Amino acid sequence: MTTFTEWLRLHMRICLAATLFIEAAIGLLPQVDPEAYATVIGQIPPSLKLHSSALSALYFVLSIWLVFGIRTSQVAFMSAVLLIAPAIITTTDGDPALALKVTLITVFSIPLVAYGGGRYTLLETREPWMFEDDPEEEAAVERSSRA
Repeated sequence: MTTFTEWLRLHMRICLAATLFIEAAIGLLPQVDPEAYATVIGQIPPSLKLHSSALSALYFVLSIWLVFGIRTSQVAFMSAVLLIAPAIITTTDGDPALALKVTLITVFSIPLVAYGGGRYTLLETREPWMFEDDPEEEAAVERSSRA
């Protein structure tokens, strides 16, 4: 079961990173029409062009960190907040496609925040709020480190 959850967290990490990368590409490439797609960047008014560019660059950096698994729980939390908050603030009338994207972002990020990125990460830390994967395995590792 542990290998399945490791595999699942890896794919959730990749899916969240792909979502961030698509948002970053739409915001950073002027050839792409952001109003034609249901994106967070496309909902930001044109008067805030500098803000949307900075947000796109931040999405790009966070997507790279997620792909490599660098501090996955913190990066997943930041990604979720930076994708969901602008979507809620800028879309007052509601958009079903954007609501679906926000739901998927939530589904991808909650397990990563709660359990971390798993074994397939470069730099993973255990935070106080994170759940343990396998209590027996954690106890065995703890006993071996004390000996």
